[in-house]
Amino acid sequence: MPTSFSKIVQTAGRNSISIRMLGYILICSTFLALLITIIQLFWDYRKDVEVIEDGIAQIEASFLQPIAASLWNLDEEQVQMQIEGIMNLPNMQYVMVKEILGNTEVPLISQGVEKKKYDISHEFDLIYQGEMVGKLFVAASLEEIYQRLLEKSVLILVSQTIKTLVVSICIILIIYSLIVRHLNKMANFTSNFNLDHLDQELLLDGRSKKLPHKYDELDMLASTLNQMRTTIQVELEARQKAVEQLQQERDFSATIINSSNLVISCLEPDLSIASINPAAVLLTGYLKEEMLSKNWLDLFVTKEMRDELAVELENMSVIEDREIVMLDQQGAELILEWTFVPFHENNELKYLIGFGYDITPLKRVEREIKQLNEELEEKVKVRTKDLQESNDQLAKAYQDLKQAQQTLVEAEKMASLGSLVAGVAHEINTPIGISVTASSYLQEQADEFRTHVEAKKISMTYLNEFLGNLDESTSLMQSNLRRASDLISSFKQVAVDQTSEAHYTFKVADHLHQVVVSLGHKLKKAHCEVEINCDPMIELTSYPGSLTQIYSNLILNSINHGFGEDFDKPRQVTIDVTEQGDDVLIDYRDNGQGIDPEVLPKIFDPFVTSKRGQGGSGLGTHIIYNLVAQLLKGRITCESTVGEGVQFHICIPKVTPAS
Repeated sequence: MPTSFSKIVQTAGRNSISIRMLGYILICSTFLALLITIIQLFWDYRKDVEVIEDGIAQIEASFLQPIAASLWNLDEEQVQMQIEGIMNLPNMQYVMVKEILGNTEVPLISQGVEKKKYDISHEFDLIYQGEMVGKLFVAASLEEIYQRLLEKSVLILVSQTIKTLVVSICIILIIYSLIVRHLNKMANFTSNFNLDHLDQELLLDGRSKKLPHKYDELDMLASTLNQMRTTIQVELEARQKAVEQLQQERDFSATIINSSNLVISCLEPDLSIASINPAAVLLTGYLKEEMLSKNWLDLFVTKEMRDELAVELENMSVIEDREIVMLDQQGAELILEWTFVPFHENNELKYLIGFGYDITPLKRVEREIKQLNEELEEKVKVRTKDLQESNDQLAKAYQDLKQAQQTLVEAEKMASLGSLVAGVAHEINTPIGISVTASSYLQEQADEFRTHVEAKKISMTYLNEFLGNLDESTSLMQSNLRRASDLISSFKQVAVDQTSEAHYTFKVADHLHQVVVSLGHKLKKAHCEVEINCDPMIELTSYPGSLTQIYSNLILNSINHGFGEDFDKPRQVTIDVTEQGDDVLIDYRDNGQGIDPEVLPKIFDPFVTSKRGQGGSGLGTHIIYNLVAQLLKGRITCESTVGEGVQFHICIPKVTPAS
């Protein structure tokens, strides 16, 4: 410890942090000592005052009644003894008993030192059997407490001062040992830092890497300094390499400049040539010495362009890829493409670097290309005219094809309608024939009845038989005529819808039943049953004629293609209609032969049919697709497995805008 203390004293002049820390510690310790002393003295003062107050409270509890009784009995000796007992209490200074005679207080007995003002005083009433016989005045002094506190404060301050000095010295020794001496070594290391001896590492005393100790902030600082030393060493080596590389690049750049076919010139602010590469010598025919210090405009610009370029270069406007015409030493015209880059030093223009590329051969080729382009444009015009004529012919052929396709579509519609007519005619034939037979029978019965009437041979038996035949025939005629009327109404509605583009709101279920009724003949002939699953309240605002054609084509396709002549299973068509938000979903399926996998992807293409040459046009599904996608603004898809039938999914909006 003496050695450390001597080091602190020796380095105090140049290491003021130790002195400052010692001063700060002393100030803080002194302040804390004073604060603790004041608190302790105040605490003792309060305790002593409480003792006096407790004594006065004891007087009130123990002495008032006896003194009042003695005073009532006029026993002054007893009163004197009781006052002496009060004076024996701690810090009592003065006690006096007063006797009340009428309205006057007369001092009777007193003891102690009488003063005008007391530190603590209190006066009590002496009451005996409900009557006040006198008063007791007691006073206490704090002089002894003050003297005792003063002595105690001196003792505390002396002990605190000694303790503070000892603790401060110990703390400063600890701080010096743990911090200051290492900071001194770091300061010496940094002050003696030499770039030529960067291999010397900073090691703190007692903190060798070989000795185990806790890694703290000083080690971090020492490590940081060592890392800084290493970083500086690495950066110096890198800078040295960069200088060497820069020298190599400078030599390489000089080689490129001297061997480049670009004219590279370094111009002074007044446009005089400071340096120029050999490419200019080959281009102009002048020697390098002849071009130096000459104005760049005089050598590389024709007279017509000098004034304009001089103004632009003086105003430091950007010049990039400017084509400039010049004359070489023999007077031949050359075209160079120039770009200028300013070089500044301390925010002032030092040089103007110009790069000129000889584009004379390119301009010659450009002129030739322009001439070829003009010839090519003329050829293109001729070819364009020929292509336009070919396009007109193709457009006409396309229109003819569309017209032919439309004709075939209309023919398909009329063929479908003709099939409906034949089917309805066959269906109506039976009820009409029965009605005709019944009417003929009625005519015969009427003639026979007239004969009986004229012969006056009408019996009750005959009349009852005649009326029975009449009722039976009439009922038969009514039922068959009603059936024929229903068939004709369905046919009329379907025929009108299919041959017109009417747009109105209708019930889907009723409309679908009408279509099935109109196709009843073909369904019976094909032994095919149609099952319809549709909510009667579902409505569409659309084109019923187009839906009629869609249903008809789907059912006829099932009859003609799905159920062949050799199909031996029950023939069933199922149509499910459901609502989904603002759309209506129509699910059509049959249990027929299905569609060939090679035909299925092209099922909606025009003229695709499996019965080519057997009356199939190949337009049925194409018409269905066009009606669903274009007119009804919906979607249609087809799924099929050979031997398991076909299924069409149709989705159309509930409200189709009228076209």
